[in-house]
Amino acid sequence: MHGDVLGNVFTSNGSDDQHAVFEYVVGDAGSTDEWKWQEPVSGELAQVQFYDDACGQAYVSTASEISYRPSALELLDQLGQVCDAVCATLDEKLQENTNSKASMPVVHPDTAASAFLASLTGQTTKEQLDVALAPRADISTDLGDAIQTEAQLKSSDPAKERQRLNNLATDYRTVAAYCKLVFSTLSIEGLQSLAKIRKSALELRAAAKIASSDKFSEEPLDGVGSETWRTLWQAAKAYSETEAYTGHDFPHVEEESRCVLCHQVLDEGGAERLSRFHTFMTETTEEDAKTAEGLLQAKRAELAKLHHLPASISASLTRLTIADDLTATKAEECLQKAVDAAVQAVEWIDSQQDDPPAALVECSAAALTTKGDELTKAALAIDSGTFRTRLANASAAVKELQSQTALVSAAESVRQEVSRLALRTTIEKAKRSTDTGVITRKTTELTKEHVTRVVRDKFTRETERLRLTGVTLDPQRGKKNTLPHLPALVNTTSRASVTDVLSEGEKTALGLAGFFTEVAFDETRSAVVLDDPITSLDHGRRSIVARRIVELAEDRQVVVFTHDISFVGDIVKHADEFDVPVARRWISRQKESTGYCLDGHPWTAKDVSTRIRDLKTEAARIAKDRKDLNPEEYDRRCSAWAGDLSTTWERAVNLEIVYQVVDRGTAEVRPKMFKLLAAITQQDNDEFQQGYSHASKWTRRHDQDPETNYTPPEPEELESEISRLDVWFKRVRKYRS
Repeated sequence: MHGDVLGNVFTSNGSDDQHAVFEYVVGDAGSTDEWKWQEPVSGELAQVQFYDDACGQAYVSTASEISYRPSALELLDQLGQVCDAVCATLDEKLQENTNSKASMPVVHPDTAASAFLASLTGQTTKEQLDVALAPRADISTDLGDAIQTEAQLKSSDPAKERQRLNNLATDYRTVAAYCKLVFSTLSIEGLQSLAKIRKSALELRAAAKIASSDKFSEEPLDGVGSETWRTLWQAAKAYSETEAYTGHDFPHVEEESRCVLCHQVLDEGGAERLSRFHTFMTETTEEDAKTAEGLLQAKRAELAKLHHLPASISASLTRLTIADDLTATKAEECLQKAVDAAVQAVEWIDSQQDDPPAALVECSAAALTTKGDELTKAALAIDSGTFRTRLANASAAVKELQSQTALVSAAESVRQEVSRLALRTTIEKAKRSTDTGVITRKTTELTKEHVTRVVRDKFTRETERLRLTGVTLDPQRGKKNTLPHLPALVNTTSRASVTDVLSEGEKTALGLAGFFTEVAFDETRSAVVLDDPITSLDHGRRSIVARRIVELAEDRQVVVFTHDISFVGDIVKHADEFDVPVARRWISRQKESTGYCLDGHPWTAKDVSTRIRDLKTEAARIAKDRKDLNPEEYDRRCSAWAGDLSTTWERAVNLEIVYQVVDRGTAEVRPKMFKLLAAITQQDNDEFQQGYSHASKWTRRHDQDPETNYTPPEPEELESEISRLDVWFKRVRKYRS
């Protein structure tokens, strides 16, 4: 039992600087050893057995281990010790194995890598390791994408995420539409259609050129109807209709009209020539050629626009390549090829080559459209729950990829760990062979058979001494090589514990019986300390306990703390019977200080013989000091001495006469001791009356009457009265026998 050690609670610093030093001697001729409180436990002092009220309760309500053990069980104990030694060596090997554990990669819980590491055993195969530790070439890219997705989701919310997905879907569709336009122009079919338009324009222009050559061969200047000439004609026509002759058709050839190029007045020949030119330009051949060339130029203009990506398409691609994996990247590559193809197509249109440039053979429009539809669908499906799910999935993907990366990086350490675990399995298998369970069970079986019988017999004798019946000791399940015993009732008609049935006094007696039983089997014969062991005991049991304590003190040191004076008397009486020496000590409190240990007992605890010796000693001191004392001091010394003499007469009568006939604890008359009263003589009575009267007269219990002219006794009178008591006491004591 353990409790707090209190300092002096009556002072303000009672708990400060607590300390204690124990000096002790082992054996009769041993040297003095020292142990300081709160230092490591002393092996010798640890063998001292203690008893107090709490220990007594423990003996009643809890199982106690008895140190008695038959020698025949030593063989099994030695076998168990060998097994334990081997087991300890294997434990060291296991500790070495534990210390050699390789540093495992730090992975996220609830990941495949974490589960794999948790599943590692000594039986993990090489094939399983190869599969789990195989590196992946694309894991870094996947991890980067997963981290980006997670970051986007963490910085967003359902509404923002829906908007983001819808914006991306719009970007996908925008780029898809542009890809479809580009592909329709630069695909095989588109270039074939362009080639037909180019061929038609060239052929029609050639026809118009032939026609113009036939009609204007006689003109003063060559080249009428050529490309340059037609350009000039169109410029003149525009100038005439918008600037020179607004509101008139071109050519304006009325009287006094002027040439819009040279500003000369048109003569009849000039007017007629312009009219012929106009007729040529409005004929079907020229018009067809112009129409075909216009269509070709329109196609060329469309192709020229494809030389550079529109700003909107570039912006969409930029956003998609940031947010997407390969789809946007492939689309960007495809559009770059389209730019090159468009440049080549324009160059081909302007050239004299017959064969068109290479056509585009692939288009990302379908993949982009699909991606956009998926994002639109995902945006429509987003709510708080699905958003959290997507974020959780994204975070899980990051953790999985991070953990797998860490696992692969630590492949060698993981393989070393499997080897270590395989060795550990071997050691643990060997350790199981050292299990002492079978030895312990056999030891317990033999212990129950032999130890219980001996211990129970000793316990029964102790309980019978203390007038307890119907109580025995039952063996309980204990630790290795131990057999605790617990008090139990016998011959009961219903199940009940001793704590429910026994009185407080009987419980105290039972606790003492358990303690005396345990001490009896203690082969160390170390000291025993008892603190107030007779609480709740009647006087009869107190005397038995006192006698039992004295019996213990025959072969060991016994220390008893008590405040019960009559119990002290019982111990001293039985110590005299057994010729056991008694060292008397008195612990007192003085003012605010506690724990003063004084030799001897206080006056109230001293027996008659001791008091007589003390009174003789004090009488001799008074006689010696008489010459140095004034009358008042001498009177006080004599009065105090007389008071002690008076109480000693009272104690002598109580102990040697009254308590011999009437039990002081129960007030029960002892008939066999009644004859003691008949042994008291008239002389005994007269001497008691005279001695008690003198003591009462000399002590200052009451104020002395001034008229009596009281004078204190002389030293010779003191010696005479104490001699009277001594002789009387020795004579009366003999009457008991």
